[in-house]
Amino acid sequence: MKHYLGLSEYHLRQKHQDYPVHYEPERLINAHLLVCGMSGTGKSFQSKQLLGSAARAGLQVDVFDVHDELEGIAGATACRYSQATGYGYNPLELDTDIHTGGVNRQTEYLLGLIREASPQLGIKQAMVLRNLIVDTYQQARIYPDNPASWQRDNITDALRQQLRKARDWAALNAYYPTLDDLKDYGRRKLTALTIGGDNPCISALEQLTHHYKRLNSLQGKYAKASSDTDLDKLNKQIATSKDHCTSSYAAFIEAMHRGRELDDILKYDSADTLASVLQRLELLNAAGIFRANPPPFGDSNARVHQIKSLTDEQQILFVKLRLRAIFERHKREGATRSGTQVRHIIFLDEAHKFFSKDSSDIINVIAREARKFGIGLWCASQSPTDFPDSFLTNVGATLILGLHPTHWQMATTKLRLGKDTLKYIKAKQVIAVQLRKEGMAEPPFGNVVVDNTYSNSLSHQSVRP
Repeated sequence: MKHYLGLSEYHLRQKHQDYPVHYEPERLINAHLLVCGMSGTGKSFQSKQLLGSAARAGLQVDVFDVHDELEGIAGATACRYSQATGYGYNPLELDTDIHTGGVNRQTEYLLGLIREASPQLGIKQAMVLRNLIVDTYQQARIYPDNPASWQRDNITDALRQQLRKARDWAALNAYYPTLDDLKDYGRRKLTALTIGGDNPCISALEQLTHHYKRLNSLQGKYAKASSDTDLDKLNKQIATSKDHCTSSYAAFIEAMHRGRELDDILKYDSADTLASVLQRLELLNAAGIFRANPPPFGDSNARVHQIKSLTDEQQILFVKLRLRAIFERHKREGATRSGTQVRHIIFLDEAHKFFSKDSSDIINVIAREARKFGIGLWCASQSPTDFPDSFLTNVGATLILGLHPTHWQMATTKLRLGKDTLKYIKAKQVIAVQLRKEGMAEPPFGNVVVDNTYSNSLSHQSVRP
């Protein structure tokens, strides 16, 4: 890929020469790119030009568009995600690699994402959700310790409904469970915890617990009683309570068919905890992004995921699940032959909202490790000050289209970007560019004239005095 950025402003001003500046990711330390500019500086235009070049070069491109402003990229297909469209990805599909995938890996990854997007998720809720996910897999005969059971087909909502209506459970087990299966399983557990449902074991255990508490209370009163009348009365009540406990315990044992009922009760803590987890799943699924209906991208190499209709929480979960799928796929393919070849571009609009300080976060993993697998992470935002230093200091190319003066001081500190360079940036005309090439020391930023019409009529005073 070779993308024309513009003409060197220095050569125009000092030497009156047209010196083109290109973005060539395979010549840089990596294919990562940062595009920063406040509103009105041409960030969307520059982003679409870059993405068009990537698509024309035959690269795989996935664009995550949070403002629905990046449709129309040459060669790209767009899909809007919302409750109305119903397109999404099944979060319970597994990576079947025995080293990088499986039930436990997917479960922990989902939990980590939900914790990041929903800090209010407590320890008890997280444990209940983990157990719920693992049990849903096991119900589909997919087991953590049996990699042979991890390989299943993907299902659509329509096919799932058809097979459930026909009660063809054997056929259903040929597919991965879905979020709807997870919620259905959770509702059955909630029913059992709340009213016993179709599980007499739980009802019997609740009766036993109630009678045992009553027995302890009576025995406490007996120890404090002073009159013979009270002692006689309490003795009769204690005897009755013991009979109730004995019969309840017998009923509990009789109702235990599988021997795992106690484990189930302990797994799901309480009806309130399980209910709160199910409410969280309902909220996450409200926009439909986790439905088993893949978007209609067909064989398009460039895909624009329009996620404006999603909440911030849903956007974070959706993006990171897709990024992990992309990274794991290329990781399985192995490193590129040259180590610098670019296969896939990931573009994050308003990218700062997706970063975290966790080194194991998928975005940080991609920033560190993705070069050898041919992945370039392109990030767009209003200011570079919103990104961690670990990313800013390891990005192959940085384009500054114009920053608000309040961000100048921090930008000069974080990026070693001179105020003179910032001062002469002109929205949609002159930008600041840093290209970190292999084998070079830290390069300075240089101004680049991006408007060809403007540059052709450039006079000595039009850019710098």
